[in-house]
Amino acid sequence: MSDILLGLNEQQKKAVQIVDKPLLILAGAGAGKTKTIVHKIAYLIKEKNYKPFQILALTFTKKAATEMKDRVKNLLNESKINTQGLFLGTFHSFGALLLRKYGEYVGLNKNFTIYDTQDQLNLIKAIIKDGIIDSIIKPSIIHKQISSAKVTGITPENYFEHSYQDRLDELVTKAYFEYSKRLKALNAVDFTDLLLYSLELLEKHPNIAEQLSEKYKYIVVDEYQDTNKAQYKIIYNLSKNHRHLAVVGDEDQSIYSWRGATIENIQMFRRDFPEHEIVKLEQNYRSTQIILHAANKVIEKNPNRIGKNLWTNNNAEIPIKIVEVDNPKEEASFISKVIKRYYLNTEKTVAILYRVNSQSRLLEEQLVKLNIPYKIIGNVGFYERMEIKDILAYLKYLHNPKDEISLMRIINIPARRIGPKAIETIKKQAKENQLGFAEYVFFASVSLDKNLAKHFISEPMQQKLNQSVNLPQLKNYKNLFELFKKLIDYIYIQNQAVNDIIKFLIENIDYYTWISKISSTEEEIQARFDNIAELLRLATNTVYSSGKTNNLGKFLEDIALIESVKEHNSEQVGNVVNLMTVHSAKGLEFDVVFIVGAVDGIFPHNRSKDNPMQLQEERRLFYVAITRAKTDLFITYPRFLYIGNEFVDAEPSEYISDIPWENVQFINGPEGK
Repeated sequence: MSDILLGLNEQQKKAVQIVDKPLLILAGAGAGKTKTIVHKIAYLIKEKNYKPFQILALTFTKKAATEMKDRVKNLLNESKINTQGLFLGTFHSFGALLLRKYGEYVGLNKNFTIYDTQDQLNLIKAIIKDGIIDSIIKPSIIHKQISSAKVTGITPENYFEHSYQDRLDELVTKAYFEYSKRLKALNAVDFTDLLLYSLELLEKHPNIAEQLSEKYKYIVVDEYQDTNKAQYKIIYNLSKNHRHLAVVGDEDQSIYSWRGATIENIQMFRRDFPEHEIVKLEQNYRSTQIILHAANKVIEKNPNRIGKNLWTNNNAEIPIKIVEVDNPKEEASFISKVIKRYYLNTEKTVAILYRVNSQSRLLEEQLVKLNIPYKIIGNVGFYERMEIKDILAYLKYLHNPKDEISLMRIINIPARRIGPKAIETIKKQAKENQLGFAEYVFFASVSLDKNLAKHFISEPMQQKLNQSVNLPQLKNYKNLFELFKKLIDYIYIQNQAVNDIIKFLIENIDYYTWISKISSTEEEIQARFDNIAELLRLATNTVYSSGKTNNLGKFLEDIALIESVKEHNSEQVGNVVNLMTVHSAKGLEFDVVFIVGAVDGIFPHNRSKDNPMQLQEERRLFYVAITRAKTDLFITYPRFLYIGNEFVDAEPSEYISDIPWENVQFINGPEGK
């Protein structure tokens, strides 16, 4: 037996040794996928006499590619086999390699520049500076819209017809045309172009595709379930002649449809390569059998699977804890106390997984309260999210009229055409009135209403403002002044509660429409809506919203203090709790995992209910969450959720009933009793 096969289980050996036909390796969670790929590449080189340069291995991250390349090299090192020439890298790096050689066939010089995100933003800033479009929209928003369009195949020519067709979309359409034109003129590409140009090259020039197929005689693709349609077509065009390829993935971990990945590529592979063989990697080296049994039972409900059954030799009898609590705050409190009591000062790694980002707020606050260090993985903390920062900036400015930083953040949110020249005009008038820029905007807004003005401005100041606030001259500011006038009246004269202030603000700036325009996907829009709803839940707390008592100052102060304590905690050494969405957790593993908010409407999410394909993806998400745990798994759910101003009954997630109850310890109450 080849020494390359040493240390592999029987199924891994089988996957490594099949080389004469298309191969689909279904690699379950924790089943040694990377090890199998590494040994397969080494086996091709040592035992099947493939030259390293004849193998093309594609994955999704540079980190994964580097790790696998090093492991292949080490595996062949004892045999003194040189792996130079082996291409083991990302789809994008392979695209760059193709275009360096054949770029002229798709209109690129071979010395083209690859623009990273900052380069792309700088190009958009230059377009704005040159007056091609108005400067009322942040370059980052335009960049996001263009990137989203390119990924989904929307060109500058058909962008407008696929949009809301309002002022923002007019600007993005102009910017997209100019962006594409300038990239061509600059002989530059962005990341998406690397795939799109590569596909164009292979499809429009079959002779080049054939040359490449002759060169790369064996193709290996990692994380196959995460490929998009363009990536599938690239693979197909390179392998359809020799048909020597192995794709490695897990149909049960396909969870990124919202960013273009499609589980249909597994079906496409089976259709386009009917002579294929399937090898299932089912032995798990991560979790206990109790955890795997639960995962198997949850995922088997999904239809149209090829199917597999994870198993392990780890028979540790640690039951899964299913915890019922009264409400989400109690849920966060329970989790924090359990971590503090049992796991904080141990060697065990701990993760809290949630379905949507808005769930992190209560968890963050309770961890801060108990002085438990934590970090957010793959995202930012609740109060650092764009939509939360926008709303808080409005509130901070209205509470403190001298806060120019907050005013500058929201002066064009939503878009108001207040550009640098308009700002300079106001700054000049402010100086003439011996006021700061932010203060002048506040008083100018107040001065529009005599009854309101008498609460804030002296008569001499009022007269002075009447002379300087020339609305026809300041037409771009008119809507802003009118808005602030209404908000100031609502906050200070009507003395409304904080939650009502936020609702009034959102309604008057039509913020939900704005969010919908600047977000790239439906998933992102919903996540932002969820975050705003969570901020409203916080503001509805009786401390901030008792009757018509205005506690805006306390509300802002409490948030600032939470952020301050969190920053202090992040500097502590020792075990850190990892907070993340289930999407961010894929590929990771932890000794202890808490899956929170396991109720109908959150997990599975409400927006999936009328879409069978999305419901299947929700179930795959729960499966991914379960299989992150090595030894200890907690699944928590509240009996009630806070909707609007009242508690409503919550139904436990359907996934809980799929878990074999003989392996479960049920816990009830905030103290885990």
